[in-house]
Amino acid sequence: MTDLAYRATGRFWAELAACGVTDVVVSPGSRSTPLAVSARNQEGLRVIVQLDERVAGFCALGMAKASGRPVALVCTSGTAVANYLPAVVEAHHSGVPLVVCTADRPPELRDAGAGQTIDQVKLYGVHVRWYVETPCDFDDPDYFARLAVRAATTAGAGPNPGPVHLNWPFRKPLEPQSPVPRFSATVGQPIESVRPLVEADVGALNGLAGRRGLIVAGALDVDDVGAAAIVGFAEAAGWPVVADAGSQLRGRGPLVLDGAEWVLRRAGLVPDVLVRIGGPPSNRAVIDFVDTSGSADRLLVDPRRRWEDPSFKWTTALASDPVALLGATAPLMASAGDAWAVGWAEAAGDAWERVESVLGSDDLLEPLLAATLLRALPSEVAVYASSSMPVRDVTSFWPPDALPRRVLVNRGANGIDGVVSSALGASLALGQPVVALVGDVALLHDVGGLLAASLSDADLTVVVPNNDGGGIFSLLPVAEGGSDVHFGELFHTPHGVGLGKLAAGLGVNYHRTGQADDLVEAVTKTSGVTLIEVPIDHGTAIKQRKQLAYLAE
Repeated sequence: MTDLAYRATGRFWAELAACGVTDVVVSPGSRSTPLAVSARNQEGLRVIVQLDERVAGFCALGMAKASGRPVALVCTSGTAVANYLPAVVEAHHSGVPLVVCTADRPPELRDAGAGQTIDQVKLYGVHVRWYVETPCDFDDPDYFARLAVRAATTAGAGPNPGPVHLNWPFRKPLEPQSPVPRFSATVGQPIESVRPLVEADVGALNGLAGRRGLIVAGALDVDDVGAAAIVGFAEAAGWPVVADAGSQLRGRGPLVLDGAEWVLRRAGLVPDVLVRIGGPPSNRAVIDFVDTSGSADRLLVDPRRRWEDPSFKWTTALASDPVALLGATAPLMASAGDAWAVGWAEAAGDAWERVESVLGSDDLLEPLLAATLLRALPSEVAVYASSSMPVRDVTSFWPPDALPRRVLVNRGANGIDGVVSSALGASLALGQPVVALVGDVALLHDVGGLLAASLSDADLTVVVPNNDGGGIFSLLPVAEGGSDVHFGELFHTPHGVGLGKLAAGLGVNYHRTGQADDLVEAVTKTSGVTLIEVPIDHGTAIKQRKQLAYLAE
Protein backbone atom coordinates (compact mmCIF):
# COMPACT_ATOMS: atom_id res chain seq x y z
CA MET A 1 0.00 0.00 0.00
CA THR A 2 2.86 2.39 0.75
CA ASP A 3 4.36 1.86 -2.71
CA LEU A 4 0.96 2.62 -4.21
CA ALA A 5 0.79 5.87 -2.20
CA TYR A 6 4.15 6.94 -3.61
CA ARG A 7 3.06 6.04 -7.14
CA ALA A 8 -0.05 8.19 -6.64
CA THR A 9 1.74 11.17 -5.13
CA GLY A 10 4.54 10.89 -7.69
CA ARG A 11 2.06 11.01 -10.57
CA PHE A 12 0.31 13.94 -8.90
CA TRP A 13 3.46 16.05 -8.60
CA ALA A 14 4.66 15.18 -12.12
CA GLU A 15 1.40 16.42 -13.61
CA LEU A 16 1.30 19.49 -11.37
CA ALA A 17 4.80 20.43 -12.57
CA ALA A 18 3.70 19.91 -16.18
CA CYS A 19 0.84 22.32 -15.57
CA GLY A 20 3.27 25.09 -14.71
CA VAL A 21 3.58 24.76 -10.94
CA THR A 22 7.21 25.32 -9.92
CA ASP A 23 7.08 25.84 -6.14
CA VAL A 24 5.88 23.77 -3.20
CA VAL A 25 5.90 25.12 0.36
CA VAL A 26 6.14 22.26 2.87
CA SER A 27 5.87 22.25 6.65
CA PRO A 28 7.34 19.34 8.62
CA GLY A 29 5.07 16.52 9.72
CA SER A 30 4.68 12.76 9.70
CA ARG A 31 1.28 12.09 8.11
CA SER A 32 2.27 14.16 5.05
CA THR A 33 5.43 12.08 4.40
CA PRO A 34 4.35 10.65 1.00
CA LEU A 35 3.40 14.10 -0.28
CA ALA A 36 6.55 15.81 0.98
CA VAL A 37 9.02 13.13 -0.13
CA SER A 38 7.47 12.77 -3.58
CA ALA A 39 7.45 16.53 -4.11
CA ARG A 40 11.12 16.77 -3.13
CA ASN A 41 11.87 13.94 -5.54
CA GLN A 42 10.10 15.56 -8.52
CA GLU A 43 12.29 17.25 -11.10
CA GLY A 44 11.17 20.80 -11.86
CA LEU A 45 9.75 21.53 -8.41
CA ARG A 46 11.42 23.77 -5.85
CA VAL A 47 10.52 22.71 -2.31
CA ILE A 48 10.69 25.41 0.36
CA VAL A 49 10.38 24.32 3.98
CA GLN A 50 8.64 26.61 6.47
CA LEU A 51 8.41 25.54 10.10
CA ASP A 52 5.14 27.36 10.83
CA GLU A 53 2.06 26.55 8.74
CA ARG A 54 0.64 30.05 9.16
CA VAL A 55 3.89 31.51 7.81
CA ALA A 56 3.91 28.84 5.08
CA GLY A 57 0.42 29.79 3.93
CA PHE A 58 1.23 33.47 3.57
CA CYS A 59 4.65 32.75 2.06
CA ALA A 60 2.94 30.66 -0.63
CA LEU A 61 0.37 33.41 -1.13
CA GLY A 62 3.12 36.00 -1.64
CA MET A 63 4.91 33.70 -4.10
CA ALA A 64 1.75 33.09 -6.13
CA LYS A 65 0.78 36.77 -6.11
CA ALA A 66 4.25 37.84 -7.30
CA SER A 67 4.76 35.08 -9.88
CA GLY A 68 1.23 34.75 -11.22
CA ARG A 69 1.54 30.94 -11.01
CA PRO A 70 -0.20 28.54 -8.63
CA VAL A 71 1.89 27.53 -5.62
CA ALA A 72 1.30 24.27 -3.74
CA LEU A 73 1.19 23.82 0.02
CA VAL A 74 1.76 20.62 2.01
CA CYS A 75 1.14 20.09 5.72
CA THR A 76 0.38 17.30 8.15
CA SER A 77 -3.01 16.69 9.75
CA GLY A 78 -4.77 18.37 12.67
CA THR A 79 -4.34 22.00 13.68
CA ALA A 80 -1.60 22.38 11.07
CA VAL A 81 -4.42 22.48 8.53
CA ALA A 82 -6.30 25.14 10.51
CA ASN A 83 -3.22 27.39 10.51
CA TYR A 84 -3.54 27.76 6.72
CA LEU A 85 -6.99 29.32 7.08
CA PRO A 86 -6.03 33.04 7.17
CA ALA A 87 -3.94 32.71 4.02
CA VAL A 88 -6.63 30.67 2.27
CA VAL A 89 -9.22 33.33 3.12
CA GLU A 90 -6.98 36.09 1.72
CA ALA A 91 -6.25 34.03 -1.40
CA HIS A 92 -9.98 33.48 -1.91
CA HIS A 93 -10.85 37.16 -1.69
CA SER A 94 -7.88 38.43 -3.71
CA GLY A 95 -7.95 35.70 -6.37
CA VAL A 96 -4.53 34.15 -5.68
CA PRO A 97 -4.01 30.58 -6.97
CA LEU A 98 -3.00 28.03 -4.31
CA VAL A 99 -3.13 24.22 -4.38
CA VAL A 100 -3.54 23.32 -0.71
CA CYS A 101 -2.63 19.69 0.04
CA THR A 102 -3.45 18.64 3.59
CA ALA A 103 -2.61 15.20 4.94
CA ASP A 104 -5.25 13.50 7.06
CA ARG A 105 -5.90 10.37 9.09
CA PRO A 106 -7.97 7.72 7.32
CA PRO A 107 -11.74 7.71 8.02
CA GLU A 108 -11.56 4.90 10.58
CA LEU A 109 -9.36 7.04 12.87
CA ARG A 110 -11.60 10.08 12.83
CA ASP A 111 -13.80 10.83 15.82
CA ALA A 112 -12.01 8.04 17.67
CA GLY A 113 -9.51 9.94 19.82
CA ALA A 114 -6.57 9.53 17.42
CA GLY A 115 -3.87 12.18 17.83
CA GLN A 116 -3.66 15.13 15.46
CA THR A 117 -7.07 14.24 14.06
CA ILE A 118 -9.73 16.88 13.54
CA ASP A 119 -12.57 17.24 11.05
CA GLN A 120 -10.73 18.50 7.98
CA VAL A 121 -13.54 17.82 5.50
CA LYS A 122 -14.33 21.12 3.76
CA LEU A 123 -12.54 22.89 6.60
CA TYR A 124 -12.08 26.05 4.50
CA GLY A 125 -15.76 26.18 3.58
CA VAL A 126 -16.67 28.63 0.81
CA HIS A 127 -13.16 30.06 0.72
CA VAL A 128 -11.90 27.61 -1.90
CA ARG A 129 -12.79 27.20 -5.56
CA TRP A 130 -12.89 23.41 -5.26
CA TYR A 131 -12.58 20.75 -2.55
CA VAL A 132 -11.91 17.03 -2.90
CA GLU A 133 -10.93 14.23 -0.56
CA THR A 134 -8.68 11.71 -2.24
CA PRO A 135 -9.30 7.96 -1.88
CA CYS A 136 -7.20 5.95 0.57
CA ASP A 137 -6.59 2.93 -1.66
CA PHE A 138 -4.42 4.63 -4.34
CA ASP A 139 -5.23 1.84 -6.80
CA ASP A 140 -5.63 4.16 -9.78
CA PRO A 141 -2.54 6.40 -10.32
CA ASP A 142 -4.19 7.89 -13.41
CA TYR A 143 -6.83 9.40 -11.13
CA PHE A 144 -4.15 11.38 -9.30
CA ALA A 145 -2.70 12.60 -12.57
CA ARG A 146 -6.10 13.92 -13.63
CA LEU A 147 -6.61 15.33 -10.14
CA ALA A 148 -3.45 17.43 -10.49
CA VAL A 149 -4.52 18.85 -13.84
CA ARG A 150 -7.95 19.80 -12.56
CA ALA A 151 -6.53 21.28 -9.35
CA ALA A 152 -3.95 23.40 -11.16
CA THR A 153 -6.42 24.55 -13.79
CA THR A 154 -9.15 25.38 -11.28
CA ALA A 155 -6.71 27.33 -9.13
CA GLY A 156 -4.87 29.20 -11.82
CA ALA A 157 -6.80 29.48 -15.07
CA GLY A 158 -10.03 31.15 -16.01
CA PRO A 159 -11.52 34.44 -14.86
CA ASN A 160 -11.69 33.55 -11.15
CA PRO A 161 -8.39 32.09 -9.85
CA GLY A 162 -8.04 31.17 -6.19
CA PRO A 163 -7.27 28.35 -3.75
CA VAL A 164 -8.28 24.71 -4.09
CA HIS A 165 -8.17 22.19 -1.22
CA LEU A 166 -7.14 18.56 -1.62
CA ASN A 167 -7.44 16.50 1.57
CA TRP A 168 -5.23 13.36 1.50
CA PRO A 169 -5.96 10.56 4.03
CA PHE A 170 -2.95 8.23 4.45
CA ARG A 171 -2.73 4.92 6.30
CA LYS A 172 0.51 3.70 7.85
CA PRO A 173 3.21 2.85 7.00
CA LEU A 174 3.99 6.32 5.68
CA GLU A 175 7.68 5.88 4.85
CA PRO A 176 8.74 4.51 1.44
CA GLN A 177 9.34 0.76 1.44
CA SER A 178 11.33 0.84 -1.80
CA PRO A 179 13.09 3.53 -3.90
CA VAL A 180 10.82 6.51 -4.48
CA PRO A 181 9.65 6.44 -8.11
CA ARG A 182 9.90 9.34 -10.53
CA PHE A 183 7.35 10.04 -13.21
CA SER A 184 6.96 12.13 -16.32
CA ALA A 185 3.74 13.94 -17.15
CA THR A 186 1.21 12.24 -19.43
CA VAL A 187 -1.82 14.47 -19.02
CA GLY A 188 -0.70 17.91 -17.88
CA GLN A 189 -1.08 21.05 -19.94
CA PRO A 190 0.46 24.45 -19.20
CA ILE A 191 -1.91 26.79 -17.41
CA GLU A 192 -2.96 29.72 -19.55
CA SER A 193 -4.90 32.44 -17.82
CA VAL A 194 -8.04 33.28 -19.73
CA ARG A 195 -8.68 36.97 -20.27
CA PRO A 196 -12.40 37.11 -21.01
CA LEU A 197 -13.61 39.80 -23.37
CA VAL A 198 -17.33 40.27 -23.89
CA GLU A 199 -17.93 42.08 -27.16
CA ALA A 200 -21.07 43.70 -25.79
CA ASP A 201 -18.91 45.29 -23.07
CA VAL A 202 -16.77 46.98 -25.73
CA GLY A 203 -19.90 48.48 -27.20
CA ALA A 204 -21.18 49.61 -23.82
CA LEU A 205 -17.93 51.38 -23.00
CA ASN A 206 -17.49 52.85 -26.47
CA GLY A 207 -20.98 54.28 -26.21
CA LEU A 208 -19.67 56.62 -23.51
CA ALA A 209 -16.99 58.13 -25.76
CA GLY A 210 -16.70 61.89 -25.63
CA ARG A 211 -18.26 62.22 -22.20
CA ARG A 212 -16.37 63.32 -19.08
CA GLY A 213 -15.20 60.14 -17.40
CA LEU A 214 -13.06 59.11 -14.44
CA ILE A 215 -11.40 55.74 -13.87
CA VAL A 216 -11.05 54.49 -10.29
CA ALA A 217 -8.52 51.66 -9.98
CA GLY A 218 -8.18 49.45 -6.90
CA ALA A 219 -5.73 46.59 -6.44
CA LEU A 220 -4.85 44.89 -9.73
CA ASP A 221 -2.40 42.10 -10.53
CA VAL A 222 -1.29 43.31 -13.97
CA ASP A 223 2.12 43.44 -15.61
CA ASP A 224 3.71 46.37 -17.44
CA VAL A 225 1.95 45.48 -20.69
CA GLY A 226 -1.42 45.35 -18.97
CA ALA A 227 -0.79 48.63 -17.16
CA ALA A 228 0.19 50.27 -20.45
CA ALA A 229 -3.06 49.07 -22.05
CA ILE A 230 -5.13 50.64 -19.26
CA VAL A 231 -3.23 53.93 -19.39
CA GLY A 232 -3.51 53.89 -23.20
CA PHE A 233 -7.29 53.76 -22.89
CA ALA A 234 -7.26 56.65 -20.41
CA GLU A 235 -5.20 58.72 -22.83
CA ALA A 236 -7.49 57.90 -25.76
CA ALA A 237 -10.60 58.75 -23.75
CA GLY A 238 -9.08 61.76 -22.01
CA TRP A 239 -10.16 60.30 -18.68
CA PRO A 240 -8.08 60.82 -15.52
CA VAL A 241 -7.26 57.82 -13.31
CA VAL A 242 -7.51 57.77 -9.51
CA ALA A 243 -5.43 54.72 -8.67
CA ASP A 244 -4.46 52.78 -5.56
CA ALA A 245 -0.77 52.01 -5.27
CA GLY A 246 -1.63 48.31 -5.67
CA SER A 247 -3.16 48.96 -9.08
CA GLN A 248 0.31 48.94 -10.71
CA LEU A 249 -0.68 52.16 -12.52
CA ARG A 250 1.03 54.83 -10.42
CA GLY A 251 3.88 56.76 -11.97
CA ARG A 252 2.72 55.99 -15.51
CA GLY A 253 1.91 59.41 -16.85
CA PRO A 254 0.08 62.64 -15.99
CA LEU A 255 -3.40 61.16 -16.28
CA VAL A 256 -2.67 58.80 -13.38
CA LEU A 257 -3.17 61.37 -10.65
CA ASP A 258 -0.97 61.88 -7.60
CA GLY A 259 -2.62 63.92 -4.86
CA ALA A 260 -6.06 62.97 -6.17
CA GLU A 261 -7.79 62.59 -2.83
CA TRP A 262 -7.27 66.29 -2.05
CA VAL A 263 -9.18 67.45 -5.14
CA LEU A 264 -12.12 65.03 -5.23
CA ARG A 265 -14.48 67.53 -3.63
CA ARG A 266 -13.63 70.42 -5.93
CA ALA A 267 -16.59 72.02 -7.69
CA GLY A 268 -16.52 71.59 -11.44
CA LEU A 269 -14.74 68.22 -11.40
CA VAL A 270 -17.82 66.00 -11.39
CA PRO A 271 -17.61 63.15 -13.92
CA ASP A 272 -20.53 62.04 -16.04
CA VAL A 273 -19.10 58.51 -16.10
CA LEU A 274 -17.32 56.49 -13.41
CA VAL A 275 -15.51 53.26 -14.32
CA ARG A 276 -14.04 51.11 -11.57
CA ILE A 277 -11.45 48.43 -12.24
CA GLY A 278 -9.70 46.16 -9.73
CA GLY A 279 -10.67 45.81 -6.11
CA PRO A 280 -12.42 48.38 -3.93
CA PRO A 281 -10.35 51.52 -3.21
CA SER A 282 -8.37 51.61 0.02
CA ASN A 283 -8.64 55.37 0.58
CA ARG A 284 -11.65 56.67 2.49
CA ALA A 285 -11.80 59.94 0.54
CA VAL A 286 -11.98 58.00 -2.73
CA ILE A 287 -14.61 55.62 -1.34
CA ASP A 288 -16.75 58.55 -0.15
CA PHE A 289 -16.38 60.32 -3.49
CA VAL A 290 -17.45 57.24 -5.44
CA ASP A 291 -20.39 56.62 -3.10
CA THR A 292 -21.70 60.20 -3.31
CA SER A 293 -20.86 61.05 -6.91
CA GLY A 294 -23.79 62.11 -9.03
CA SER A 295 -22.42 60.34 -12.10
CA ALA A 296 -25.23 59.05 -14.28
CA ASP A 297 -23.30 56.02 -15.51
CA ARG A 298 -21.28 53.94 -13.07
CA LEU A 299 -19.59 50.90 -14.58
CA LEU A 300 -17.99 48.14 -12.52
CA VAL A 301 -15.57 46.02 -14.58
CA ASP A 302 -15.95 42.67 -12.82
CA PRO A 303 -14.32 39.74 -14.67
CA ARG A 304 -14.71 37.39 -11.70
CA ARG A 305 -18.37 38.33 -11.29
CA ARG A 306 -17.85 38.81 -7.58
CA TRP A 307 -19.99 42.00 -7.33
CA GLU A 308 -17.44 43.69 -5.05
CA ASP A 309 -19.52 46.81 -4.61
CA PRO A 310 -20.28 47.62 -0.96
CA SER A 311 -22.01 50.85 -2.03
CA PHE A 312 -24.55 48.96 -4.20
CA LYS A 313 -24.65 52.00 -6.50
CA TRP A 314 -23.01 50.80 -9.71
CA THR A 315 -25.43 50.91 -12.62
CA THR A 316 -23.69 48.36 -14.86
CA ALA A 317 -21.35 45.41 -14.25
CA LEU A 318 -19.15 44.42 -17.20
CA ALA A 319 -17.83 40.86 -17.14
CA SER A 320 -14.64 41.56 -19.10
CA ASP A 321 -11.06 41.56 -17.93
CA PRO A 322 -10.08 45.26 -17.60
CA VAL A 323 -6.87 44.90 -19.60
CA ALA A 324 -8.63 43.13 -22.48
CA LEU A 325 -11.64 45.45 -22.39
CA LEU A 326 -9.81 48.76 -22.20
CA GLY A 327 -7.14 47.63 -24.65
CA ALA A 328 -9.77 46.64 -27.21
CA THR A 329 -11.84 49.80 -26.69
CA ALA A 330 -9.02 52.38 -26.75
CA PRO A 331 -8.81 52.63 -30.57
CA LEU A 332 -12.56 53.27 -30.72
CA MET A 333 -12.73 56.04 -28.11
CA ALA A 334 -13.23 59.72 -28.75
CA SER A 335 -11.61 62.07 -26.25
CA ALA A 336 -13.59 63.98 -23.66
CA GLY A 337 -11.40 66.99 -24.48
CA ASP A 338 -8.20 68.40 -23.09
CA ALA A 339 -9.88 70.76 -20.64
CA TRP A 340 -11.39 67.89 -18.62
CA ALA A 341 -8.15 65.98 -18.16
CA VAL A 342 -5.99 69.10 -17.75
CA GLY A 343 -8.31 70.42 -15.05
CA TRP A 344 -7.83 67.28 -12.98
CA ALA A 345 -4.07 67.11 -13.55
CA GLU A 346 -3.52 70.76 -12.61
CA ALA A 347 -5.70 70.50 -9.53
CA ALA A 348 -3.87 67.35 -8.38
CA GLY A 349 -0.49 69.00 -8.98
CA ASP A 350 -1.45 72.04 -6.92
CA ALA A 351 -2.79 69.78 -4.17
CA TRP A 352 0.43 67.78 -4.02
CA GLU A 353 2.46 70.98 -3.53
CA ARG A 354 0.31 71.83 -0.51
CA VAL A 355 0.64 68.29 0.82
CA GLU A 356 4.40 68.27 0.46
CA SER A 357 4.70 71.52 2.39
CA VAL A 358 2.99 69.77 5.31
CA LEU A 359 5.17 66.65 5.05
CA GLY A 360 8.45 68.55 5.39
CA SER A 361 11.69 67.00 4.23
CA ASP A 362 13.62 65.75 7.25
CA ASP A 363 11.96 64.32 10.38
CA LEU A 364 10.11 61.17 9.45
CA LEU A 365 6.44 60.64 10.15
CA GLU A 366 4.52 57.96 8.26
CA PRO A 367 3.48 60.07 5.21
CA LEU A 368 7.02 61.35 4.53
CA LEU A 369 8.35 57.87 5.19
CA ALA A 370 6.16 56.45 2.40
CA ALA A 371 7.09 59.24 -0.02
CA THR A 372 10.81 58.87 0.78
CA LEU A 373 10.76 55.12 0.12
CA LEU A 374 8.97 55.53 -3.19
CA ARG A 375 11.46 58.16 -4.35
CA ALA A 376 14.55 56.33 -3.14
CA LEU A 377 14.00 52.75 -4.27
CA PRO A 378 15.09 51.61 -7.74
CA SER A 379 12.15 50.73 -9.97
CA GLU A 380 13.04 47.02 -9.97
CA VAL A 381 12.49 46.80 -6.20
CA ALA A 382 8.96 45.68 -5.38
CA VAL A 383 7.12 47.09 -2.37
CA TYR A 384 4.82 44.96 -0.22
CA ALA A 385 2.50 47.30 1.69
CA SER A 386 0.69 46.08 4.77
CA SER A 387 -3.00 46.67 5.29
CA SER A 388 -4.08 49.33 7.79
CA MET A 389 -2.13 52.60 7.36
CA PRO A 390 0.87 51.56 5.16
CA VAL A 391 -1.21 50.70 2.08
CA ARG A 392 -3.12 53.96 2.45
CA ASP A 393 0.08 55.97 2.94
CA VAL A 394 1.73 54.48 -0.14
CA THR A 395 -1.39 55.39 -2.13
CA SER A 396 -1.88 58.88 -0.69
CA PHE A 397 1.73 60.03 -0.60
CA TRP A 398 3.07 58.64 -3.87
CA PRO A 399 5.09 61.62 -5.14
CA PRO A 400 4.81 62.71 -8.80
CA ASP A 401 8.54 62.11 -9.38
CA ALA A 402 8.47 58.48 -8.14
CA LEU A 403 9.11 55.74 -10.68
CA PRO A 404 6.54 53.06 -11.57
CA ARG A 405 7.06 49.88 -9.58
CA ARG A 406 5.39 46.68 -8.51
CA VAL A 407 3.33 47.21 -5.35
CA LEU A 408 1.86 44.09 -3.76
CA VAL A 409 -0.93 44.20 -1.20
CA ASN A 410 -3.14 41.71 0.63
CA ARG A 411 -6.37 43.58 -0.02
CA GLY A 412 -8.69 40.62 -0.35
CA ALA A 413 -9.65 40.27 3.30
CA ASN A 414 -7.57 43.34 4.29
CA GLY A 415 -5.99 41.66 7.32
CA ILE A 416 -2.67 42.75 8.82
CA ASP A 417 -1.61 39.16 9.50
CA GLY A 418 1.02 37.37 7.45
CA VAL A 419 2.43 40.43 5.68
CA VAL A 420 6.10 39.67 6.40
CA SER A 421 5.58 36.06 5.29
CA SER A 422 3.84 37.26 2.12
CA ALA A 423 6.69 39.66 1.35
CA LEU A 424 9.15 36.81 1.94
CA GLY A 425 7.26 34.70 -0.57
CA ALA A 426 7.30 37.53 -3.11
CA SER A 427 11.06 37.91 -2.75
CA LEU A 428 11.59 34.17 -3.20
CA ALA A 429 9.32 34.08 -6.27
CA LEU A 430 10.77 37.15 -7.94
CA GLY A 431 14.39 36.45 -7.05
CA GLN A 432 14.92 40.15 -6.45
CA PRO A 433 14.80 42.62 -3.54
CA VAL A 434 11.49 43.36 -1.88
CA VAL A 435 10.83 46.11 0.65
CA ALA A 436 7.92 45.54 3.02
CA LEU A 437 6.31 48.56 4.70
CA VAL A 438 4.73 47.11 7.83
CA GLY A 439 3.30 48.69 10.97
CA ASP A 440 4.67 47.60 14.34
CA VAL A 441 1.53 45.67 15.31
CA ALA A 442 1.49 43.87 11.95
CA LEU A 443 5.15 42.97 12.44
CA LEU A 444 4.44 41.48 15.87
CA HIS A 445 1.56 39.52 14.35
CA ASP A 446 4.08 37.87 12.02
CA VAL A 447 7.31 37.47 13.98
CA GLY A 448 7.36 33.92 12.62
CA GLY A 449 7.63 35.39 9.13
CA LEU A 450 10.69 37.38 10.16
CA LEU A 451 12.22 34.20 11.59
CA ALA A 452 11.48 32.37 8.35
CA ALA A 453 13.10 35.17 6.37
CA SER A 454 16.22 35.01 8.54
CA LEU A 455 16.56 31.30 7.66
CA SER A 456 16.18 31.96 3.93
CA ASP A 457 18.36 33.46 1.22
CA ALA A 458 15.78 36.15 0.44
CA ASP A 459 16.67 39.81 -0.09
CA LEU A 460 13.99 41.35 2.12
CA THR A 461 13.97 44.69 3.91
CA VAL A 462 11.19 45.29 6.44
CA VAL A 463 10.60 48.98 7.19
CA VAL A 464 8.57 49.53 10.35
CA PRO A 465 7.13 52.90 11.39
CA ASN A 466 6.88 52.19 15.11
CA ASN A 467 4.24 54.23 16.94
CA ASP A 468 3.98 51.64 19.71
CA GLY A 469 0.48 50.42 18.98
CA GLY A 470 -2.46 50.58 16.64
CA GLY A 471 -2.18 54.14 15.39
CA ILE A 472 -5.09 53.85 12.95
CA PHE A 473 -7.59 53.70 15.82
CA SER A 474 -6.74 57.28 16.79
CA LEU A 475 -8.25 58.37 13.46
CA LEU A 476 -11.57 56.66 14.22
CA PRO A 477 -14.48 58.11 16.23
CA VAL A 478 -13.81 55.69 19.10
CA ALA A 479 -10.69 57.71 19.98
CA GLU A 480 -12.90 60.55 21.16
CA GLY A 481 -14.17 58.31 23.94
CA GLY A 482 -10.79 58.34 25.67
CA SER A 483 -10.76 56.70 29.07
CA ASP A 484 -14.53 56.16 28.97
CA VAL A 485 -13.97 53.46 26.34
CA HIS A 486 -10.55 52.44 27.71
CA PHE A 487 -9.05 53.61 24.42
CA GLY A 488 -5.40 52.95 25.20
CA GLU A 489 -5.98 49.49 26.67
CA LEU A 490 -8.47 48.18 24.12
CA PHE A 491 -7.53 49.96 20.88
CA HIS A 492 -4.14 51.67 20.75
CA THR A 493 -2.62 48.78 22.78
CA PRO A 494 0.97 49.99 23.33
CA HIS A 495 3.38 47.04 23.51
CA GLY A 496 6.80 48.49 24.34
CA VAL A 497 8.67 45.80 22.40
CA GLY A 498 12.28 46.65 21.56
CA LEU A 499 12.54 45.89 17.86
CA GLY A 500 16.33 46.00 17.97
CA LYS A 501 16.39 43.20 20.53
CA LEU A 502 13.84 41.28 18.48
CA ALA A 503 16.02 41.58 15.37
CA ALA A 504 19.13 40.53 17.27
CA GLY A 505 17.40 37.48 18.67
CA LEU A 506 16.39 36.39 15.18
CA GLY A 507 19.77 37.11 13.62
CA VAL A 508 18.36 39.86 11.40
CA ASN A 509 20.25 43.01 10.41
CA TYR A 510 18.87 46.08 12.18
CA HIS A 511 18.94 49.83 11.62
CA ARG A 512 17.08 52.60 13.44
CA THR A 513 16.57 56.06 11.98
CA GLY A 514 14.31 59.08 12.19
CA GLN A 515 15.81 61.07 9.31
CA ALA A 516 14.88 60.89 5.63
CA ASP A 517 18.47 61.03 4.30
CA ASP A 518 19.57 58.25 6.63
CA LEU A 519 16.59 56.12 5.60
CA VAL A 520 17.50 56.52 1.92
CA GLU A 521 21.04 55.34 2.60
CA ALA A 522 19.90 52.45 4.76
CA VAL A 523 17.25 51.13 2.40
CA THR A 524 19.34 51.41 -0.77
CA LYS A 525 22.54 49.86 0.60
CA THR A 526 21.11 46.96 2.57
CA SER A 527 21.07 43.34 1.45
CA GLY A 528 19.89 40.06 2.90
CA VAL A 529 17.21 40.34 5.58
CA THR A 530 17.11 43.71 7.36
CA LEU A 531 14.70 45.36 9.80
CA ILE A 532 14.65 49.17 9.66
CA GLU A 533 12.79 50.81 12.53
CA VAL A 534 11.51 54.38 12.24
CA PRO A 535 10.31 55.61 15.64
CA ILE A 536 7.12 57.68 15.35
CA ASP A 537 5.83 60.13 17.93
CA HIS A 538 2.18 59.18 17.88
CA GLY A 539 0.79 62.51 19.05
CA THR A 540 2.76 64.49 16.48
CA ALA A 541 1.75 62.05 13.75
CA ILE A 542 -1.95 62.43 14.53
CA LYS A 543 -1.67 66.22 14.43
CA GLN A 544 -0.05 66.01 10.99
CA ARG A 545 -2.72 63.65 9.67
CA LYS A 546 -5.47 66.01 10.84
CA GLN A 547 -3.68 68.88 9.12
CA LEU A 548 -3.50 66.85 5.90
CA ALA A 549 -7.17 65.93 6.18
CA TYR A 550 -7.98 69.65 6.44
CA LEU A 551 -6.44 70.17 2.98
CA ALA A 552 -9.19 68.00 1.49
CA GLU A 553 -11.99 70.09 2.97
